Amino acid sequence: MALDLNRLAQKKARLEAALASADTALREARRRDDTRRKVVLGGALLAALRDGTAPDWILSALVGRMQPRDAALFADMARGPVPEFEGAGQ
Repeated sequence: MALDLNRLAQKKARLEAALASADTALREARRRDDTRRKVVLGGALLAALRDGTAPDWILSALVGRMQPRDAALFADMARGPVPEFEGAGQ
């Protein structure tokens, strides 16, 4: 009986470790996908801003949600004045 309990406890520990590993792998995959989405979307948006196909309001709306330090990166892309930081991104 004690042998069965020990064997079952070991099996339970292995299964819990496998579950934790699978959960970690899933979280990492979701994070990679999220990062990739941001990079792809950012690249497409930058291309549209550079070639003038993005609507004027997009840059203003996005910059309005950024910290001043980040918004300054886009000052050269704005067709008009870059809006001041309004604290919406906090």
